[in-house]
Amino acid sequence: MLRLAEGDEVDAADPAGSAWRLRLVRVGPSSCTAETVAAAATAPPAAGPALVLLQCLPKGAKMDLIIRQAVEAGVERIVPLVSDRAVARSEDGGPRLERWQRIAREAREQSGAARPAVIEPPVRLDDAVRRRLEGTAVFHEDPAGGSPLHEILAEAEEPLAVLVGPEGGLSPREAALLGESGFRRAWLGEGVLRTETAALYALAAVRTIVRERKAWRPSREG
Repeated sequence: MLRLAEGDEVDAADPAGSAWRLRLVRVGPSSCTAETVAAAATAPPAAGPALVLLQCLPKGAKMDLIIRQAVEAGVERIVPLVSDRAVARSEDGGPRLERWQRIAREAREQSGAARPAVIEPPVRLDDAVRRRLEGTAVFHEDPAGGSPLHEILAEAEEPLAVLVGPEGGLSPREAALLGESGFRRAWLGEGVLRTETAALYALAAVRTIVRERKAWRPSREG
């Protein structure tokens, strides 16, 4: 943790992602006041591909962890989904949403993410899919009918919308609906991942592949 005192200068970013050099004028136990010195000499790191996470609601407090990790991974929008096999609670749209938004702010401050993350209220999976019309990838536990992630992302346009199912998996009805809406099925490989692990795994894979897309080289057979 940084130990800063009044008069110290520090680089910071505003909600729009602009970088500034600040001078601390007052430091308190839980907050501080700063004045702008100038635009920061060093620009903030590139934000990377614009990512949207559509996450089916898991049990308990797992969504807290998913939001924290997703924001640290550079996600700019998170849409909690009520799916056929997800467990939704009545408070998901009230105090719990406020907690998620606070967790997102803290995660951005800790990680230095270039983009602020928007946490939307929970919505039915069907409604979210119809509202967006098209998606990028749905991470499914069944490899049948799936495509390599490089192939899915080769021509994908931003923002990249990725969907991760709940503990019980997506229902056949939901899988069919997503396919009709432009989401292509991707598989994370052998082994069973917890939904909170699958979300981070998927986001990291998508962000890395897209960031390095221009450096891809065709394989030479034979």
